[in-house]
Amino acid sequence: MKGIIYLKTTVRNVLKLVLPFLFMAAAYYFYKETSTLARAQLDIIELSPYVIFAVGAVISWKFNRSRELFTLVILALALASMEYLPGLTKLSPSFPIAAADIHAIISLMIPLNIGLFSLFKERGILSLWGLLRIGTIFSQVLIASWLLRPEQGGFLSLITKDMLPVSLTSITAVSQLSVSIFLIALILLTTRQVKYKTSQDIAFIAVLCAMFYVLHENQDPMMYVVFFAVSGIVLVTSIIQDSYSMAFTDELTGLPSRRALKQDMMKLGMNYVIAMLDIDHFKKFNDTYGHDTGDEALKLVASVIKDVTGGGKSYRYGGEEFTILFPGRSVQDALPHLEQLREQIAKRPFTLRNRKGRGKSRSRRKTRNSSAGKQIYITVSIGLAQKSEKHKKPDAVMKSADTALYRAKKKGRNCVSR
Repeated sequence: MKGIIYLKTTVRNVLKLVLPFLFMAAAYYFYKETSTLARAQLDIIELSPYVIFAVGAVISWKFNRSRELFTLVILALALASMEYLPGLTKLSPSFPIAAADIHAIISLMIPLNIGLFSLFKERGILSLWGLLRIGTIFSQVLIASWLLRPEQGGFLSLITKDMLPVSLTSITAVSQLSVSIFLIALILLTTRQVKYKTSQDIAFIAVLCAMFYVLHENQDPMMYVVFFAVSGIVLVTSIIQDSYSMAFTDELTGLPSRRALKQDMMKLGMNYVIAMLDIDHFKKFNDTYGHDTGDEALKLVASVIKDVTGGGKSYRYGGEEFTILFPGRSVQDALPHLEQLREQIAKRPFTLRNRKGRGKSRSRRKTRNSSAGKQIYITVSIGLAQKSEKHKKPDAVMKSADTALYRAKKKGRNCVSR
């Protein structure tokens, strides 16, 4: 059972990493198939990116995800510029707009904005920071419009000018400056992904790679349409993935949250055991050492119980309480694994750290500072119950386990009660 859970977790984590790139591979395959489609179908495909961008913008707004929203805006502006600006030359011959000039500006603006957005923390859309980003995008539109004027050809040539003695013209349509910014943005996003391990940064990495590919190829306008559309889908998917993770995973401990517990309790079969686990004297611990240290203690306990044996699955119930489900098990099956878990926690030393900050009183701050570096041991009390004729529903079994937990407390703590 433990191996199955580990396998599922591994598959889920790997899928989270490769899913955006699978979307891009599908985009390439779909683009190859567009040559067989009728004109009416191609017209629908050409409009699809803007529909996806609009839907993505609404979802981003709803979930307050400014990085995705502003990236979608940049992609929409870039695609519209490449599709429609060259056609304005026919309407205004005095203001010619070359497709190569648009390509040069877009090749610079896309990685620059994705790289910039990766540096900014999520601080809302209609906040001061959000308005600053809107102003940044608007200023870029003005600068791009100014660069596209015929008399500014000298400034525009600086973007495409080779900075290194080696020319890349025969290799790629992207200028050396743009290639450099693409690389910098990729390094920033990869660093963030290694540090935070979110689906959001993986999605941005995939979008960045897709944008470089189409700008590098710079061939068929339909390639731009397909890859821009799929890039929008990847960003929307990352919002859904992160929102799901926030809803069903406890942010502090990384364990499944109470909402995930409720869902999994609905899937329990005929036989199962529910265990409730509580950290002993946790309120006193918080009062003595501070809530930051208390959070570290919760993380320590969570790191131990997530590897509970016997086919159990652990959850953060709330506060200092945790829940463990043992599907298809009896009390006799689960008891030795819970005893082993209790002993592992009791024998695991916890090193106190010197936490800066203002405590509730000078004496408490003095206690925290004087205890820095000291090793203490945390204990837990555990109550468990099994489905029976008396307790037929999961909620009733959990209540029985909670009653057993209080019995464990009364027995002196650091024990398992049934």
